[in-house]
Amino acid sequence: MKKYFIIILLLPFSILHSQEQEEEASVITIDFDSKEELYLNFSFNAYRGVPVYTAKTFEQYDRKYPVYGLSIGTPLGFQFGFTYTTLDFEIMKYKFESTQSIGGNNALFEGIAYQVGINSGFFINAASLSVTAATGIYHKGNGFVGGLNIDLPYWGPLEVRGAVRFNTVQRPDKDYTGWIDIGISLGYEL
Repeated sequence: MKKYFIIILLLPFSILHSQEQEEEASVITIDFDSKEELYLNFSFNAYRGVPVYTAKTFEQYDRKYPVYGLSIGTPLGFQFGFTYTTLDFEIMKYKFESTQSIGGNNALFEGIAYQVGINSGFFINAASLSVTAATGIYHKGNGFVGGLNIDLPYWGPLEVRGAVRFNTVQRPDKDYTGWIDIGISLGYEL
């Protein structure tokens, strides 16, 4: 519950900052000034998410840990007007545990995922709405993550992003399972 409290606590500050910038306009408009050029660049991001839903195959794991990730956004991609698509790399750590001892051992489903994917979106004034699709190697095979991201209005090179992520990973029996997590990403753009 504390995890959600932190996210909820930070949200009003970002909304207030956004409202100050849009105080003059009562309707959301896309304001792409042709004199202002937007550039694709490198970004370094740290992510922390909280699993809020798990597949039925995760029922045996009664303890869910936060999901952590580090990502590098690259300028490799293309931009057309206020839309963009870029290549991204990510490392993600996840852990689920069963506190019910089976043969003296607690069951664990944990690992580190190494992923490559794309981030595609568009700008709305100072904010950005994007989707992420990545695939990679997980501890028991391959997997996939898809996400919806909202980049809040930025403060210089600092970036704050809210995200909902849909994770699909391979199980030891070669079938697939997954979870949904909600989190926040803090980043720095070069």
